[in-house]
Amino acid sequence: MALPLKQVGTFMPSEISFLAENTLVTIIPRQAMESVELIGGTIPSLRPMRRIEIPIWVAILLKKQSRCNIVPPDWLSEENLKITYDAEAANMTRFSANLPWEWVEVGELILASAPDDLASPPHVIRNLLRDIREVRQAKARAGLKNLNESYLQLDNVGAMELNEIRSFVTMSMNELRTMQSTREGPEQQDADVATNDEDEDEDDDDLLQESYDDSMRTTTSYPDSNDTVRHSSRLGSDFASTEKERSSSMPDSLVTSNHHSAASISHRSTQSRSRSALPQPPIYTDDNDDEEDEDNDMEIDENYLNAVNGN
Repeated sequence: MALPLKQVGTFMPSEISFLAENTLVTIIPRQAMESVELIGGTIPSLRPMRRIEIPIWVAILLKKQSRCNIVPPDWLSEENLKITYDAEAANMTRFSANLPWEWVEVGELILASAPDDLASPPHVIRNLLRDIREVRQAKARAGLKNLNESYLQLDNVGAMELNEIRSFVTMSMNELRTMQSTREGPEQQDADVATNDEDEDEDDDDLLQESYDDSMRTTTSYPDSNDTVRHSSRLGSDFASTEKERSSSMPDSLVTSNHHSAASISHRSTQSRSRSALPQPPIYTDDNDDEEDEDNDMEIDENYLNAVNGN
């Protein structure tokens, strides 16, 4: 049989009650009985008027056969139930620790199977149990206001009480977790993108700074073979130092020949500059008047000679 959606992932009340029947209770046997070996354990031998603890389902079976009396637990007495109710009503933020894990189920089983074994009237015990349960349910509903997606504190809550809110709490926490992840998703993505952009900018700035430092750190000056001061970067400086080492390791004759070569090159360049500074040769004109042309030619020749001699 398919379960309703609200009961999927949880237990039915009858299943919780069935599991609670393994709880041990004290009985007073009326008849003797030998021990019985069962799959779930061994039922010890019973002796009349000798108290012994057995599972509550065996006690209910023997009670129906009038072969024992069930001794109610201490917390199920009228006095203790009133103390528990007062403690629950006084503190609306915490659950009382006076009740056991399966107090709802055990109380109902004893009231249904052995009401005559209670010291107080059954209706008084039943009313006290109902009042305590209503107060605790109100606390559980109030505590749901503080529900979040990751944590829920539930101290001293019974099995039946926890089973009643299990389905709602789990579904609510799943929805809150989904909403939280949806809300944090874009913000976290934007934060990651911004962080990556900042890291890339810092890397670019560091690369530019390193390139600038490499270009400016090793700039040096050295004279060439013509005693002209030249500036170089690290590569040029290494080249210059290599040239100096080569010059220092060369023989004196080669060094002297290099100087003579440099001097001859300088003299030839000076002669070239002097020749380029001489005036251009005269240009003669040819007209019809021979006498006038001859006078002009003589004047041009005289000016050219004066320019050559520096007069």
